[in-house]
Amino acid sequence: MSPGRNTDSTESTGGGPDVTDGDPEPLPLYRRVYRWVTPTFVRRRLGMKLLVSLLLVVVLIGLIGLVTYVEIQGTIQEEATAELETTAQLRAESVGQWIAGTRAQTALAADPELAPNETDMGAYLSAAKDGGGDSIIDIHYVDSNSVLASTNDDYTGRELAVVGADWAGPLDRLGSDPDAIAVSNRSYTVDGERAIALVGRTTADRAVVVVSQFDPELTDNDIDTALVTADGERVLTTDSDTEFERTDGFSTAIEERTVRTVETDDEVRTYVPIEGTDWVAVSTASKDNLYGVSATVGRNVVVLTLAALVSLGVVGLVIGRSTVVPLVHLREQIREIESGSLDVDLETTREDEIGRLFGAFENMRDALEQQFQDARQARHEAESSRQEMERQNRRLDQFASTLSHDLRNPLAVARGHVELLRTKLTDSQPELTEHVEKIDGAHDRIDSIIGDVLTLTRKGESVEESDRFELEDAAREAWRNIDSKDATLEIENSISIEGDRSRLLRAFENLFRNSIDHVGPEVTVTVGLTEDGFYIEDDGPGIPDEEMDSIFEYGHTTSEDGTGLGLSIVKTIAEAHGWSVWIDGTSGRGARFVFSDVFGSEDRLFEQSEFTWQHARTDD
Repeated sequence: MSPGRNTDSTESTGGGPDVTDGDPEPLPLYRRVYRWVTPTFVRRRLGMKLLVSLLLVVVLIGLIGLVTYVEIQGTIQEEATAELETTAQLRAESVGQWIAGTRAQTALAADPELAPNETDMGAYLSAAKDGGGDSIIDIHYVDSNSVLASTNDDYTGRELAVVGADWAGPLDRLGSDPDAIAVSNRSYTVDGERAIALVGRTTADRAVVVVSQFDPELTDNDIDTALVTADGERVLTTDSDTEFERTDGFSTAIEERTVRTVETDDEVRTYVPIEGTDWVAVSTASKDNLYGVSATVGRNVVVLTLAALVSLGVVGLVIGRSTVVPLVHLREQIREIESGSLDVDLETTREDEIGRLFGAFENMRDALEQQFQDARQARHEAESSRQEMERQNRRLDQFASTLSHDLRNPLAVARGHVELLRTKLTDSQPELTEHVEKIDGAHDRIDSIIGDVLTLTRKGESVEESDRFELEDAAREAWRNIDSKDATLEIENSISIEGDRSRLLRAFENLFRNSIDHVGPEVTVTVGLTEDGFYIEDDGPGIPDEEMDSIFEYGHTTSEDGTGLGLSIVKTIAEAHGWSVWIDGTSGRGARFVFSDVFGSEDRLFEQSEFTWQHARTDD
């Protein structure tokens, strides 16, 4: 991992920022909108999400039901009103056609050119009645005082004032116009049938009265139609009929000769003027009958909506009990596992995804329990190894003490005798002097071996206390501690590191001596930084490939005077710090010793070196 990089790109569950702490990649728009409109306590709980979703669906269904109810009510009521108007118009047309037909029959019967003399008038009237169809009840030939002839003998010869009370109105309105046809404004009863009298003038003082049965059907389909004159009098009336109430709609229909529909509290009325008369057909229907279908359909919509809401509630309850409740129980069980208690009951009889989830966590719990057992066993073994290591360390300490005291004391004595022997020899004994120098060199080699072994036994212990210091300062101090001859030290870049300074000085000294011994007294040694550590490199021929794997082994040396412990000591000191040291054979230059894992991401201060963030990304 590159230093300074944050690989935790998971989204914060507490409503944090919209970008990660690493590469600033914004969340998708729908995720930002969701986080903005949804409270945290809803986002973090499946049960609340389910409840909110159900409530939204309930509101949606309710709104759809309400809108549907209103639309259906409006549509059906409009259709019912249109049906009422259509029925009213058809009935008005039927009455108008009946009036027109009866007028034509009356005009034909009153035609003066067809009327015979009075002696033959009875036969003429009978023939006119037979030609008029079944709707003609009677035809009377009258003057201003009496009935002169009639198809009904009961009327012939009788005074008009006695038998013609119902004809008085049309007779009075007839006037002198020979082509006029007057219609009675009220019906009356003849032989149990509703009848209307139409009067047509034959001569100046003679007229024909046609009594016709009122044929049009004005009551069916829960719609009653009344015929009302412009004065507000009922045409078809009985003694029990109440007085007709004139309304604004009635007046407008009369004045504008148009169809008008008005509503009252309990009923709906349509006013249709009848052509050829001053009558108005008033069709009335109660709202209960007219809008009954609307109420039924609306009630069905309400029932369906309530049924959908109840079904949705039942489904939500079932899903909640079968999903949210087990998940909450599973969460509590997992918390117990997190607290270290593995004795939790995760058994279930369910075979669906929830059951498989419980099974997966049960397997995880069993695996954790096995891992805990393995960890306890490993800890026991590690404790045994630690104790064994402590015993070995004590033996190493004893061995180091032996080297330090029991070997170096005799060695000091031997060196003293060598110096004494050297003073006794004269310049004339060069062959003996050469032997003394070899003995002295052997003593130096023994002392070097003792020092290296002491370093291996004591410097290999883990670093418990460390200091922070500059890499360049430590490298230059180690360079001053050795016989650098004509060699050159170059520091490319430096950084503050943390470690045991005295041990690192010894490692640097060994590497510097190694370069001088194997390359030559004029070698150039370079110290620089890597991404997670540093390197020490010389400009020599490098290390042969066949020696790469064994160069850090104890006793490995290519020099007759070497102990084979120098690079082993370097590796031991690096590992005591928790670092790694290895040979980089790809640099293309001399021997390059790389120390890695020296600092973590929080220790890398790239502004102190020539590295940039672009370099840090090259290993990703």
